[in-house]
This record gives sequence, structure tokens and C-alpha cells, in this order.
Amino acid sequence: MKLPTLLTPLLPLIAAQSSTPAPYTDAKSGITFNAYVNPSNGYFFGLALPENITGNTDFIATLGGRGSGWSGVSLGGGMLNKLLVVAWPSSAGGMGGAAPVVSSFRKTSQFGSPPVATGSFTQTPIANGTYTNSTHWTYTFLCSNCIQNDGTTFRASDTTASIGWALNTQAPAQRANAASSVAKHSAQGQVVFDLTKAKSGLFATWKGYTGATTGTGTVGRRFEA
Repeated sequence: MKLPTLLTPLLPLIAAQSSTPAPYTDAKSGITFNAYVNPSNGYFFGLALPENITGNTDFIATLGGRGSGWSGVSLGGGMLNKLLVVAWPSSAGGMGGAAPVVSSFRKTSQFGSPPVATGSFTQTPIANGTYTNSTHWTYTFLCSNCIQNDGTTFRASDTTASIGWALNTQAPAQRANAASSVAKHSAQGQVVFDLTKAKSGLFATWKGYTGATTGTGTVGRRFEA
């Protein structure tokens, strides 16, 4: 993505409150997220939820950063024993039909590169919100059955949630492999999200933007920035 494409809509957010999530509409997908942006390192994560959360276990998210390193999110705040999502731009950069971004669920009970986690949860990429270029990359996806009741994530009934974030500017050992080990984060933190600001009556429409999925990894259509 071009730097202005991503950051121009976010400049008021960044200038006003770099540590507080705020509503932001992605220029390419048209999806409105409650998004956290870290202007010092380029990390960003946003959430979109349905208006009616009764029985809901799904959300749409956007996750990204700069360069070839990885960005990750903890849906339960901390790292240990929480459901994590890690993503980074593939070495192919979306060329030749390859996924521009690869991603996987992770879970670990100890510090270190977290192993891939499997379960009923799945990721489905939203192609018009998933792309890379020489300055930034972004991964937008539907996370199905990702709101759990076992303490590994926030709950559907929560009005606020502590979301953990982490990144490393170093590329994973196998950039095209969504299950690759990753280096220890070089920056990390936790942010409190107001989940009421992530709700939208357009959620069902946005959910229909999804592309293909391969379980722990993702396959996205090629989109030029």
C-alpha cells in the first residue's frame, strides 16, 4: 500500500491520540474499524464487530506494519495461553499469484516463538484489504469462531477489551511459510479497545467481502497498492 493511502485517513487519529483506538475507515475495503495505530513503528490493528453481538463469535480485523517484519495481536491481552494472530508479507510479495501476506494462529504457554494453533477458529482474507508494497503491508480478514469463552480471547459480552500487540522488523526465517518461527518481538504493549465503537450495522455486508482460506495460512488475491 502507498504510505498516503494508509496513513492519510489516520493522521487525525495519530495526531490526537497515538495510544487510544479510534474509528477509521479503510480507503480500499471501505470497512470501518476501531483501530490502534502506533506512529513510531507503523504497527496497526483494527476491529469491526456486528451491532448485535448476541451469540456472535466472529469479527473482522485489519493488521499490518512496515517493511518485511511480522506484526502480531493477542486477543486476550497477554502472550501466554491466549489466542494470537501473527502475520507478515510473504517473500513473493503477491507476485505470481502468491499470497501477498501470510498469517497463522498461534498459542503458547511459555515465552519464545509461539507454535501454530489449530481449532474451530479460522481466518478468511478480505482481498481488497490485503496487499503489500515497499513501505507498508496490511492484512484484512474475517476471524470466524475467534471469540472464545475459555479466557483465551475477549468475550462477546465485553464492552472493553485489553488487546496485546507486538512486532519485529526482522523478517521470519521462512517468509512464504505461515508456520515459520518468528524472532522475539522488538516492541510490544497492550491497548484497551472500546468494543462499542467497533460495532456496525454493515458488518454482514463486509463479511461478504471474504476470499479463500487455507486454515492456518491464508491465500489472498493479488491487489496492487
